[in-house]
Amino acid sequence: MQSTEPALPKRRLDLALPLKILTGATLAIIVILTLAQVVFRYFFDSPLLWSDELSRLLVVWMTFIGAAVVCWQGRHLSVDVFVNLMPEKVRKIIRISNQILALAFLGVMTWKSFRIVKLENFQEMSILPLPAGTVRLAATVGGILMLVVILARLFLSDRLRNVRTENDENSML
Repeated sequence: MQSTEPALPKRRLDLALPLKILTGATLAIIVILTLAQVVFRYFFDSPLLWSDELSRLLVVWMTFIGAAVVCWQGRHLSVDVFVNLMPEKVRKIIRISNQILALAFLGVMTWKSFRIVKLENFQEMSILPLPAGTVRLAATVGGILMLVVILARLFLSDRLRNVRTENDENSML
């Protein structure tokens, strides 16, 4: 006798979930800060001086953390019309080549951003009591996250795909 209950959707391992949550929370904070700034400025005639600087800082951090999520999902903006017409082996070579180029670029960017952060930490931000390097630190942290995520996709994507396939086969039994 078969069950009439609908099958539960299969769960995938989402290693980027904490980063997604952090990005979403950061966006929510930015929206709240912006709305609070409008209310305080126009209704109370007392602007929140720090909210603009904090919002800009959070936008930069959200961008780099969000870029790591996009790297994990493999959804960076691309024009793949011609690549999709190529044989599977050529597509795989192009995909791996793109990942190697991205790793090289991110390695240089992250290395250089370390130096810039060190230089800017001698100054303070305009209103917030933070070192000026806090803004550039987003590029460093984001670069490291993107490097880790791209390497994980490069080396673990087949294993994750195999785990999903085994789980799918076991659930069919």
